[in-house]
Amino acid sequence: SDFQFQSSMVSQLQGQQSKRVMQLKALLALAVCAPPAFAVSDGCTSLDGNWTSSHPGTPTKDVVHIEFFQDGGSRNFTLRASVWGSAVSHGSISPDGRQVTLLMVGGTMQTATIGKASPTAPDCTSLGFGWCKFPYCGFPEPPWPPFPPAAPPAPPPAPNPDCAVNGSGCPPPRWAPNWNLTESTTIQPSGDDYFAPTHTWGLISLDWSVARSIWFKNGRNKTNCEAVSTEGCRRLKTSGKAARCFIYHNMELALEWEETQRAAMYDPTKADYFLQYTDGMGHKNGTIYNEPIEFGDQYFWDYTNPDAVEYFVSSVVASCNSPYVDGSFSDDVGGVPEEHGSVMSHINMSSPQLAQLKLATAKAHQKLVDALIAAGKFNWQAFGGGDGTGPGIPGAGASCASFMRDRCTAEFQTRPLMMEHNARSANQSVAAFLILRPPIGFLGYGWESDDSKWDDIFLLQPGTPTGQCHESSPGVFSREWTAGTATLDCNSFSASLPFPSL
Repeated sequence: SDFQFQSSMVSQLQGQQSKRVMQLKALLALAVCAPPAFAVSDGCTSLDGNWTSSHPGTPTKDVVHIEFFQDGGSRNFTLRASVWGSAVSHGSISPDGRQVTLLMVGGTMQTATIGKASPTAPDCTSLGFGWCKFPYCGFPEPPWPPFPPAAPPAPPPAPNPDCAVNGSGCPPPRWAPNWNLTESTTIQPSGDDYFAPTHTWGLISLDWSVARSIWFKNGRNKTNCEAVSTEGCRRLKTSGKAARCFIYHNMELALEWEETQRAAMYDPTKADYFLQYTDGMGHKNGTIYNEPIEFGDQYFWDYTNPDAVEYFVSSVVASCNSPYVDGSFSDDVGGVPEEHGSVMSHINMSSPQLAQLKLATAKAHQKLVDALIAAGKFNWQAFGGGDGTGPGIPGAGASCASFMRDRCTAEFQTRPLMMEHNARSANQSVAAFLILRPPIGFLGYGWESDDSKWDDIFLLQPGTPTGQCHESSPGVFSREWTAGTATLDCNSFSASLPFPSL
């Protein structure tokens, strides 16, 4: 089968010591000064053989040995290098034979152009890293000592326990079904002031930046983002502009401007709740790692500490304990290093330690989802679309039919749904939503969307469903409602929505 970056491979490579990662960096550093390939490949099919990243003049004992192992007829290969010891890497040649992609020791993915090592060299003798294949490197190939025995593969990684990302689907919130289309729309605005839309929406999720001129008016250390966000939800719901309202939190970061998190950030007894600088072996030195911005400090949650998990989950649930707040948007649900890729190098975190943290983060988010549901609330990411919405209806033809058919099941009705609205194909988008939607479902937009996204088609009133999704003929889907039948023909990409409008 085609080469894929399987998680088991990543696990195997991440199991190497940090020394190997440093050697990898040294290996790639050698390539920086190497001459470029003289011509891009016309279509390489095999890299099998001995290579090096060393240059002419390198003492024989210091020449790096790189060897590709590739079976005939396959574009996939394994790779070993003398600086990697017993570690084995993997990669593949692109279908056009012009590029190679490697999964390096330490879990780093690298892509390079394939070419010729010299004007007279054959194809497939140079890589854009500065690697060349013997005997075209400009110096004799030295005798190579044998590689040490390959390290046994690591056991497969544990399944991701987070229903928001593992594909199992999260259970829906304990809300009464709301089939009203207008109240099944969603946006996620930002802005300096309280959000005050002209139109009525179903779910409005307030970004942390909403009303920042209010919660930041007294400067750092006196911010009250959660309280102001709660007030924003109160205004939206009491004015009839939102049926549901979420406020913002972050799975990766503890944010100074959120009151419940600030309470832990500067409590010396809770310093171990956060990532700290380490000695490279996982031992914290007492100094919390921080990436501050204009609005305050940003610490990083350490969910390998069960007390940190308990505090984070309970504080988020407590901040949602208002009749005007229906849930939390927990940004960066995967945790480190989602938007802060330099954390590991700055605090001297190894790849195995990162893997442990990511698993703990997934468990923490699952615990948060469960706790919010138990409290009658919900989590944006538990809809299954990540930090945005889930996918919307694609274009006509097979992709449309496949999209509908995959969701036209009884099991799909047991999940919550967040679906992106396609304004360019508004009729088809709404038809798909009405045909597929479960009792708890929303159609709309994710991050930095606002009232300008409104579409009058959201005023359609189909009533309540009297049946389920049905494929009446290949590629033609429909569902009966009390006010009519919604139909989507994927073959012609046309929709029928015979419903009254407000």
